[in-house]
Amino acid sequence: MEEEIDRISQLPDEVLRRILSLVPSKEVARAKLVSKAWQNLFEYLPSFEFFFLRRTFEFIPPRSPPPGDITDDMSSFINAVDSALKLHKHLTLDKLKLCVDLDLIGSGTTSLMIDSWIDTALERKVGHLDLWFLRRDGDLDHLYLLPVKVFSARTITDLCLDECRLEISGDTNIDLPGLRKLCLRRIQCQGYEQPVQKLISSCPLIQELETSFCSRMQWLHVSGLPNLQRLRVVNCYELESIQIDAPSLQSFQYHLYHGVLPCDIVFSSSSSEFLKELILYDDQYITEDFFQSLLVRLPNLEILDMFCGLQRIEISHNRLKRLDLRPTRADVILKIETPNLQSLNYLGYRMPLISAIASLNTSSLREVAIDFVNLNICSYFPILQSKEFFEKIRPCQDMKLHMHVKSKQQLTIPGTLREILSPPVYYIKHLYLTVDNCSEYQYIIDSMLWMCHPQTLSISPGTAPMFLKVLYNNFRNKEKHLKCCTRTPKCWRHYLETVQIDDDERKAEIDRIMAMPKLCDKFMECEVECEVMFILKWVS
Repeated sequence: MEEEIDRISQLPDEVLRRILSLVPSKEVARAKLVSKAWQNLFEYLPSFEFFFLRRTFEFIPPRSPPPGDITDDMSSFINAVDSALKLHKHLTLDKLKLCVDLDLIGSGTTSLMIDSWIDTALERKVGHLDLWFLRRDGDLDHLYLLPVKVFSARTITDLCLDECRLEISGDTNIDLPGLRKLCLRRIQCQGYEQPVQKLISSCPLIQELETSFCSRMQWLHVSGLPNLQRLRVVNCYELESIQIDAPSLQSFQYHLYHGVLPCDIVFSSSSSEFLKELILYDDQYITEDFFQSLLVRLPNLEILDMFCGLQRIEISHNRLKRLDLRPTRADVILKIETPNLQSLNYLGYRMPLISAIASLNTSSLREVAIDFVNLNICSYFPILQSKEFFEKIRPCQDMKLHMHVKSKQQLTIPGTLREILSPPVYYIKHLYLTVDNCSEYQYIIDSMLWMCHPQTLSISPGTAPMFLKVLYNNFRNKEKHLKCCTRTPKCWRHYLETVQIDDDERKAEIDRIMAMPKLCDKFMECEVECEVMFILKWVS
C-alpha cells in the first residue's frame, strides 16, 4: 500500500505560519501537539486571540469573534493562553486579544493570572493589545484593574480597553509614544474626566480615538492631538460637553440613543476646516439651529450620515458627495441642495419626495437606496411622488436604485393611476431589491417593473426566498400572460423581451430556492444567501 505523503508539512514555514494565523488560537494550541514541526511554528506565530465566554452570549459587532474561537471550558482556555504566551519565542508579538467572562472564571487568583499574561505580552513588545473583561453583574467596582505598566509600554500602537478599571493619577507615568489608536469602552476610573484627559493628552500621535458607553463622564476635551483623524463618541449618556481642537480631524461620529441629557458639541475653526465625514445619531437632542450652525462650519464635508428627530431637515452644501438620512418622524420635511451628490440613502416612514425634488440636483447622482419603515401610519406607498422622483433622476446615465420593501401596500399601483401616470422610467439601469416576508409578492413585482424598466434586477441577500421564487416564475412564464391587459398602458410583461441570469453561482442559488418545498419550515425561515442578478432586455 502506497504511503500517504504529508504535503502540508512540506510547505514553506512562512506559508504554514500564515495558515495558522487564520486558525482560532485555541485550535492552534492543540495543533502543536501533532508534531514538533508544528510546535516550532506555533512558537513563532505573530498574534493570538482568545475568547472565554458563554456560548449563548450575544455579541455586538465589531466585537463578535468567529464561532470557532469561543470556548467556555476554563481549563482548556487557561492552558491555551499559558502555552501560547510562554512558548512564544519571536522577539515581538504583533497582537494579543483577550475576551474573558470574569463571572465564569470566578475570583481568587484571576487578576494575578491575567496580569501575568499581560506582562508576558509587554515583554514580547506587543503592538496591538485588545482587552475585554466581561462582568454580567454590572458592578463597575468589580471590574478588572488594568496594570499601570500598560501605560508605559512604548511599543503599543493600538490599545483597546473594554470593561476595565483604570487607576490614573497625577503621578502616573504615561509613556505611549507609538500609540496611534485608542479605544475606551465601558471603562471605570476614579475622578473620570481627569484620568481620561491625562491619558489622551499624553499620547500626542493618536490618529483614531473612541470612547463608547463610558459612564460618569460629563465632559470630553480633545486637544493637543495634531495627528488625530477619526473621533468616535458612542452612548456616553452623562456627557454634557464635547470640545474638539484637532486640526487634522477628518471624521467625527457622535451616537446617542435615547439619551437623557443634551450634549454641547463645539469645534474649533481649525478642527472643522478639513472634516470630510460627519455621522450624527441623536434621536432627541439635535436641533435645527445646532445642525445648521455646524454645517456651515464644515466647508469640505463629503459624507453626512444623520439619524435624528428633526421635523425639518434642510441640507445645502456644495461639496457633499454621500448623504444617508434616517429621520425618526413620519412628517419630516426634507430640502436638499447638493449639486455634487453621488449617493443618497434614505430610511424612514416615507420619502418626502415632493419637498425634496424641487431642490435636488441629480446631475451627479449615481446611487439611491430607499428603505421604508413599515408602520400603520403609512398605509400606502406614495406612487405619484415616487414616479416623479424616478423621472427626476433621468440625467443619471448609470443609476443604481436600492429598495427595501416590507409590504405590498408600499408598492401597489391602483389601475386608475396607470392611465394618468407617464410611461415607465428607462434611466434606472440597475435596480436592487430586498423584500421581506409579506402576503402578496406579485403586487410588488408588477408595481416595481411598471414604474421602471432596469437593465439589471438584483435580488439582495436577506430577501425572502418566496419572493425570488415568484419572480423567477414570472420571468419564466411571462409569455403565458400576455393577454393579461385589455387596455393601455399595458403591464411590464408586454415590454420585456428576454431575461438572463448572469453566472452559474446565481443559477445554483435559484435552483436551491426552487427545489425547496413551499411550506416546509426550512423554506419559511431561510433567506436568499447570495445576490441573484437578472439581465433584462426591454422593447426599445
